[in-house]
Amino acid sequence: MPEIFDSHKKKDEGGLVEVQKLMTSGRFRNYWGSLVIAPNIKFESQNEGEKIIILGRKHFVTNLGWIALICFAFFVPFFWGEFPLIADVSDNVHFSLTVLLYMTLAFFGMMNFLLWFYNVYIVTDERLIDVDFFGILYKNINVTQIRKVEDVNYSQKGIMSSFFNFGDVVIQTASEQRSDEVFGKHGEASPFTFGAISNPNEVVRIISELMEQEEREEYEGRIR
Repeated sequence: MPEIFDSHKKKDEGGLVEVQKLMTSGRFRNYWGSLVIAPNIKFESQNEGEKIIILGRKHFVTNLGWIALICFAFFVPFFWGEFPLIADVSDNVHFSLTVLLYMTLAFFGMMNFLLWFYNVYIVTDERLIDVDFFGILYKNINVTQIRKVEDVNYSQKGIMSSFFNFGDVVIQTASEQRSDEVFGKHGEASPFTFGAISNPNEVVRIISELMEQEEREEYEGRIR
């Protein structure tokens, strides 16, 4: 097990108490989930010795919109006869339209799932990383160092976010590495934000603990 999660190193390295609690509880260990604690994975641009502490995605419930649309559209071919322009065409045309519709739904569902799965938030012991894919041809990566984080908080808006426990984690930083073009185009707020992430309270606790650890290391003259 990496030393940062070793309880015997807690006194020397400051220890991430919140992470150890979650690991001991066995929660957040599913790699397909919306929040994974201490996943044993690698990512591009990962520094040597850098340890992943959180791998997060938007809560799965945020996918219900496109899932409901697919479920509704799935039954449309059963009612081709109710559409005046389609009712009079041959059975071969009905079959072709049905195949085309289902292929479109399959592609639409696959694209939305992949965008959800690969748009991730990564918290390491050194950095915060936000990976955003826009379609299949373009991705944008925003990065900030833990030591540059000045404040972190979260908000939950609406019944859905409170019931399913997801929200926006907003991180105020002294300096941010981000794409002005993408953020200007999509109109997102200037703070570093993990949107609709699962269990935002746990994420805030862990980032706050990392901030405290960085402050201790800086005080002790052990800045990475």
